[in-house]
Amino acid sequence: MWKFLKPGKSNNSHPNIIMILLDQFRNDARVCHGIFEKLKERGVLFSKTITYAPYTLASLHATFTSMYGAYNGVDGYVKSNHYDKKGCHTLAEYLQDTGYYTRGYTFSSILFPSEGFDNLQIVPEEKESDVLLSHQKELDICFNQERNFFCYLHHGDIHHEIVREVIRKYDDFDIRYFGHIEENRKRYLQYAYNAAVYTDKIIKTIDKLDTKKNTLLIITTDHGGGIGEKPGEKAYGIYTYDYSICVWLYLIYPSLLPVNKEFDIQVRTIDILPTIMDILDIKPSRRHKNIQGKSLLPITRGEETFERVAFSETGGVEGPHPSPDKANVKCIRQNGWKLIYNLSTSKMELYDLSADPMETNNLVQSNRHKREELWSKLVEYL
Repeated sequence: MWKFLKPGKSNNSHPNIIMILLDQFRNDARVCHGIFEKLKERGVLFSKTITYAPYTLASLHATFTSMYGAYNGVDGYVKSNHYDKKGCHTLAEYLQDTGYYTRGYTFSSILFPSEGFDNLQIVPEEKESDVLLSHQKELDICFNQERNFFCYLHHGDIHHEIVREVIRKYDDFDIRYFGHIEENRKRYLQYAYNAAVYTDKIIKTIDKLDTKKNTLLIITTDHGGGIGEKPGEKAYGIYTYDYSICVWLYLIYPSLLPVNKEFDIQVRTIDILPTIMDILDIKPSRRHKNIQGKSLLPITRGEETFERVAFSETGGVEGPHPSPDKANVKCIRQNGWKLIYNLSTSKMELYDLSADPMETNNLVQSNRHKREELWSKLVEYL
């Protein structure tokens, strides 16, 4: 059963929890700064973490609830008001129920469920003068609490820059953009580097404040983004190729988790919540829908070595087949293979990711057996 804390009291057996989300940070961009190698040295890296959706809104609702959009209600760009708050119990709510002080900082009120936060600061981009300083102030408040805390910090600068410099400047098939991938990559890596510098500084702040050394650090992203690899998608949210959905996750808690360990086994962002619940010995709520993720602790202990089936979907507001009301591009990823199905065109794409990581060779016609195998999995989510 849940181990409730009395208000104002701290449980030394429970860690403080800090979750840092670097919005739209590509998996291959972590080479831009040494901080990411340092993070791995301090804990575990899951370098093949599949996000539910290649855009923030649906991705984070899935992460906070450990449920795909069909279950939590948010399976489209304009579906934030369809979130089933009565049927779902979020990460913040579980921690609040367990006695944690819960605090968050983000730039939009619709990106994830606000339920369960004692204090949620929502500061739009145009009103934010220094996100690092703002987040450092949030940490200072949290570390001055007399009870355990959960602090969620959402860093959105990559997203903001891409909106200004790419999405608003080019159309979906603009050769000025799609014909200049290396130029696009250089621009993106500069944004990623700036986000990495922020990460380095915020981690140093945490180290200074965390005098008891009893903090679980979660550093991750909501989705990646394209740099012109696939015409029709300027950045994110249109397709389900790996540059958008195959992301990364660091977990740092040396008293329980290994250090300097990378797992390239496939996991999902919906596995984050049940992992935290496992660490804290929190049981799933019987009054809410069942969570769909699984704890990652068996993987860190070497007890589980098989890949988890990962489902992703999207329906863009732009692109060749926009569908903001309901996801129309569905994707299943299993054992190094991926099947994509577009409901608007009835077309399929099949990729052998180990041999074709850039997803350029569609095998849907030449490998019927694998297509049917993955289709039988995908229909479970349609």
